[in-house]
Amino acid sequence: MRLRALLRRLVLPPVAAGLVVSGLALPARAEALFDFPVVMLNLTDSVTVIDGQAKTVKFDVFNAGGADAENVVVGFADGPGAVPADLGFVPPAGCSATACKLDRLAAGERRNYSFTVQPDVASKTNLTSHFDVTATVGGEEHDKVQLAVVRTTKPGVDLEVADIKDMKLDRGQSADLPVSVKNTGSAGSGPLGLVIAGQPGIQPVLDYRNCDSDEEFGGIVCVIDEPLAPGESATLSPATGAKIKVGADTPGPADYAADVIVVGLTEKYAAAFAKRNAAKQGDELKLQKARSAASLRATAEADDEDLGEGVEDDLNPADNVTSFLVKVGRSEADSQAIGAVFHGTAGDEVTVKVGAQNLGPTPTLPLSTKWVGYVHVKVPTNIKLTEVDKMCLPGTSPSKIDLGDDVESDPQDALDSRDWVCLLFDQMPSGAKSVFSFQAMIQEGSHEAGFVQVDGGPQDSNSANDRAALSVDGGGEGAGLPVTGPSAVSLAGAGAVLLAVGLIAFRFARRRRIVTVVE
Repeated sequence: MRLRALLRRLVLPPVAAGLVVSGLALPARAEALFDFPVVMLNLTDSVTVIDGQAKTVKFDVFNAGGADAENVVVGFADGPGAVPADLGFVPPAGCSATACKLDRLAAGERRNYSFTVQPDVASKTNLTSHFDVTATVGGEEHDKVQLAVVRTTKPGVDLEVADIKDMKLDRGQSADLPVSVKNTGSAGSGPLGLVIAGQPGIQPVLDYRNCDSDEEFGGIVCVIDEPLAPGESATLSPATGAKIKVGADTPGPADYAADVIVVGLTEKYAAAFAKRNAAKQGDELKLQKARSAASLRATAEADDEDLGEGVEDDLNPADNVTSFLVKVGRSEADSQAIGAVFHGTAGDEVTVKVGAQNLGPTPTLPLSTKWVGYVHVKVPTNIKLTEVDKMCLPGTSPSKIDLGDDVESDPQDALDSRDWVCLLFDQMPSGAKSVFSFQAMIQEGSHEAGFVQVDGGPQDSNSANDRAALSVDGGGEGAGLPVTGPSAVSLAGAGAVLLAVGLIAFRFARRRRIVTVVE
């Protein structure tokens, strides 16, 4: 298997989980988009167990919603998906044989668990067994994963990376990563590949000659020519460690997901990597083993192997990765509204661009499931809209979208609305602008001014520049005058914001279909 393909498969689920769990660490005064609990399981759907051995399965349960979850139960023996009796199931510490019960799982909270399975090798019916793991809140099911437990007698490598606890760091700070790996399989591994990656805003620090940054993957890959024998474990040598660092202008409050991955590599891949980096100078990243290496070593791949492929098969690739969060405190990002003027007389068709600018000093927060920045645009009176930006919807906020009774309406069908909400999906670096186009025909009559109002979220403490005028040149009441008033309304209601995002996606798709038909 190609290394990058495996890394993407291993990293995407936990990174996605990290984004759902936190994304934005909202302060107490802010309202989350999800005002109800959403409890989810981060658990593999398949585990392979070597006959005669026990296998530990790690998982976590997390509340991705904006409200605390009461009476949470992680069940292992509900209904027809119960744990088979001959599976040798040992529940997580502190749990019964059938369930883990939590009185409360706070919004954004994650709990880590592990159980073990050791199938009865005398049984002829449990070569592949299944059971369900469920998560319920107050008796209502929120998530369910069907786990397949597969027995094998074939020797194999099974690398397990130890957990790394979540950490809190300020901008510019770094912390050591306690990387630890064990081969719980029945065959020795080849050389080891260590990969550390994180979301933009945090970066691994591994300045060693046997490490390379991978721009396509977005992390650092290190090749350590030290195989692990069955049962052998190792940590990074104290002389050469790994760190994770928060950028000097990384925005907050936010939690950033990071991953540490260890995979077995083929000899051919390791040799090609070493040749490519032969001219590099400096120290070499090394392991410190818990005991002397055994003589066992993974079998080399065939001579015709593509050098782009170099990952050994692993019995359980899901536990080759451990994910953790780096919690970064609040930074200031002053969002300023950008207003405009419709210049012209009655009958003229005019286009204006309105939006927001980030005055810094740090970038705005990344998009998350808990918050999205937006601009509320109120169009002046006697302005007939003819076209609006594809990122805008009729309404006053993502929680108050108004397309009438037809939920599949195209926003172009609602051009009579004076109120529009434009979503700020992209992060804005300090000084950057995000603008939206509004095309309209000026009509006869007075033109009461509208406004542009930005919601900059928890980073924006300056409300004085959150509104700007949207007026008509030479028009009536309020034309060209600055607009004052309270800052934008806090967002609330997960269903509404998801509707807003979905409608924009629908609009893109609908436009593509129309273009295809015309062509």
